[in-house]
Amino acid sequence: MQITADTIIRTASNYQGLTARAVDHETYRYNRTFRGCFGLAPHLAAELWNMLEDEDPLSDIRWVTYFLVTLMFLRTYTVTAVLAMIFMKDEKTIRHWVWVFIEKIATLDLIRWENRLMNDNGSRCLVTVDGTDFRIREPGPFSTGWYTKKFNGPELRYEIGVCIQTGWIVWINGPFPCGEWVDIVISLSSLVHMFEGDERAVADKGRGYPQFFDCPWRHLDNQQQTSRKALARARHECVNRRLKEWSCLLQRWRHSLDKHGKMAHAVANIVQLQIMDRPMWQVEYYDRVDNEFDFDY
Repeated sequence: MQITADTIIRTASNYQGLTARAVDHETYRYNRTFRGCFGLAPHLAAELWNMLEDEDPLSDIRWVTYFLVTLMFLRTYTVTAVLAMIFMKDEKTIRHWVWVFIEKIATLDLIRWENRLMNDNGSRCLVTVDGTDFRIREPGPFSTGWYTKKFNGPELRYEIGVCIQTGWIVWINGPFPCGEWVDIVISLSSLVHMFEGDERAVADKGRGYPQFFDCPWRHLDNQQQTSRKALARARHECVNRRLKEWSCLLQRWRHSLDKHGKMAHAVANIVQLQIMDRPMWQVEYYDRVDNEFDFDY
């Protein structure tokens, strides 16, 4: 059953204590409130529902409520009791449907490796790659394999790849225990095997392996190369920040670890949908330069 943004708004307003007239007369303010509660604009929420409908038909209009519950859970990461009070549903029912919809969103085919070829200008580096960490509770038994210095505690790490020419997310790999899997080990285990020919990725310093990664080389890069790499990496950090705008990734994860991967992939798909709707700032990048220091493998 396909729906529109109006259906999403009417359903959400029933639980926000707003009349239809109030929504119509305060459209801008309501859209801002909606994004604050559910993480994305009403028209994107409707588009996301319709994508789920195409994958697996959702025939009951009442399921829209549980779809909104799922978005609020991902956005706020509040406890089930609060969601049950807001949406006037049973806690057990909410708990069931939240994970049903998270699994559905996580399986959407929005993040594709081949999308790195969009607007290809002949550069060897088609993506930026970076690891991003998310806090979790200390798993038992105790192991230093989860520990990272960034937050002085246990975390899970994901490897994110972003297309340089479009800003789209094209790669997500994880989760990995931070203490046992540093960025370069994660990349060597999977990402580098996806490269074609002399393809590389722009990455931050410290990775080494110049046949795979174009890192900041202060003694080799000219000013233009340094600037291009810095801009590409800066936009990648913006993508990481967008992921952590969802409180389920920002706060310490309190559910079982086997559910973290589904949740992270679901959020990544939602963020990718947002980027497709409103593209990020573009980076002019080209690395086929005649440079005596340019590596050629």
